[in-house]
Amino acid sequence: MINKDVKSRNHSGRRRQKGGSIIESSFVLLLALCLILFILDMGRFLLTQQYISERARTTARLAVLNNWDAASIQNYLCYGFTTAPTGNPAPSGLMGLIPTNVNSAWLGTSTSPDYRLKITVTGIRVLTWIPLMSNNLYTIPVIATAVAP
Repeated sequence: MINKDVKSRNHSGRRRQKGGSIIESSFVLLLALCLILFILDMGRFLLTQQYISERARTTARLAVLNNWDAASIQNYLCYGFTTAPTGNPAPSGLMGLIPTNVNSAWLGTSTSPDYRLKITVTGIRVLTWIPLMSNNLYTIPVIATAVAP
């Protein structure tokens, strides 16, 4: 009878350990999933930031060479063309850019050697998959300059 009580206690302890390991595994998998989603979101954020930065640099170079006005600069940076697409309201452009996110200014005077174009892109919202960060993440302002010939 004593052996039977000892065996039943050991058997019920193993069942509790199996249940505990399932719970621990679920916590570890949940943490791993959250970590993977965070890494993917930050990757998308950096991709968007880099894309906008490169797009602004290219637009600044082309605007200086072709002597574009402010509207042409905004449209090229957002849509890839110097004219805006038709539609009311105008659709958002590449990576969610809209013309109101783009500001351009000529710095210096046209006769000085430091005459340059400055393009600033601000307020680009980045969509995220993480619930606590959703719709609260914006890219940092991107500033691109190009020296006028």
